[in-house]
Amino acid sequence: MLHYDTIITSTILDNWKDLNNAWVTRFMEEVEKLGLNQKALKEKENYWVGTLDKCRTFALCKRIENVLAESYRISTLYCYIFPKKSVKAPTKVDLSKAFQPDFHKKTNKNIEFTNFCCGILHELENKTCAHPFYKYVESNKNIKYPIDLFTINSKLKNNQYTSLSEFEEDIRQIFCNCYTYNNVEIKQKGDLKRLRDDTDTDNLSTEHWKKQSRILEQNKDNLVYKQVVDNALLIASSYESLVNGDIIPFIDILKTFLLTRSRMSLSTADEPVLQAIVEYFLPLKYYIPELSLVMNAKKPKGSGRFGFSDIFVLKRIENNNYISLELKYISLNGLIKNQKNNYGANDLENLDKILEKENEETLLKRPYTYWSKEHQKTNKTTIEEILINGIDQLKLYMNTISKGKTVNYSSSGVFDERIKTTKSGNPNKLKGFVILAVGFRRILWRSVEEVISNYIYDRI
Repeated sequence: MLHYDTIITSTILDNWKDLNNAWVTRFMEEVEKLGLNQKALKEKENYWVGTLDKCRTFALCKRIENVLAESYRISTLYCYIFPKKSVKAPTKVDLSKAFQPDFHKKTNKNIEFTNFCCGILHELENKTCAHPFYKYVESNKNIKYPIDLFTINSKLKNNQYTSLSEFEEDIRQIFCNCYTYNNVEIKQKGDLKRLRDDTDTDNLSTEHWKKQSRILEQNKDNLVYKQVVDNALLIASSYESLVNGDIIPFIDILKTFLLTRSRMSLSTADEPVLQAIVEYFLPLKYYIPELSLVMNAKKPKGSGRFGFSDIFVLKRIENNNYISLELKYISLNGLIKNQKNNYGANDLENLDKILEKENEETLLKRPYTYWSKEHQKTNKTTIEEILINGIDQLKLYMNTISKGKTVNYSSSGVFDERIKTTKSGNPNKLKGFVILAVGFRRILWRSVEEVISNYIYDRI
């Protein structure tokens, strides 16, 4: 019971015989760690080997989590839409043979047993769909055995459970009460039928949005809520424009945010800071930061083999655009050093204000000094060269991304475990933008020629 994740994973293996020795070894290792009676437990080894399939009952904790989510979906969404739909009720699993109550007493594993159950309970409580099950609410429905997660937690704290089957029974009672409350027809056969809409990947249930709407309605006169909602709508709108190929609203909101920064930050701001800010304006599920690529498979590691695209924005279902962003930040330190050796925060702020209104052609010709980590020396260039290098770099990244996943060590392409690529029946467009921020008040951007890809890119 100490490593139920391992056991759960084991339950999906096809060849259980191959698992015998490995699991018994794991079991005996835990015995040694706990300092238990080696002789007595060694005698049980053959029992564990011969009855390994009982470990399947450990998968209960995973099923409990899935059943809770599905029960909630049934009660709040599915039953609402299809009130006459029949489902199979949860059936009780006999755990008595696998987990005898006296087993805990003999080995003094009560603490481990309680921690095991608490781990399951806390995972359930942290699920966004679990809030209706926290506390039982009195109703006119005939609920014979009311139970909730709060009560189960109290029973665990007071050591009221003597076996895992008792804990399971209370969890399943919550599900049965859920069916009774929602008038769902029940059939006493088999396990709980999963009624999941696999296309609902966002799991944005009707009840969830109803709750959010109620919160907003209750706080409609609250200035803080109004400001938060306005900001969220602005961010969402700029993201929508970006994935449709229009970067201007995104640049505007980025500049607005940068202007809120303190002048004391001007001396320490760099590209990682810029990247963190840009990521803030993108929905987490729809972008991948620092996408890992194999740029040139013929080169060794550290000599140009790998590259990292700053931000790869995934498309929405209704369009076929993927966006690559290459970020560049011009530190005011590297600009002012060419004018004076001694300077402070006021000098940097004054320079920032000058650059805000400076002609773009003049701005691009400004000399820029920076420290090169790769060459371990100070390099001198211009803002224009930094921008051109960013454009060339982005083009290489986009061409590499268009190749899909790397197929072997000698191929170039996407080399990132966070993304999967599949062949597409229709061509998709890769669009790219270089965003170059100069201090906090001036932002330049350039688009690059789009690239056609025959792949679909999804976040894993």
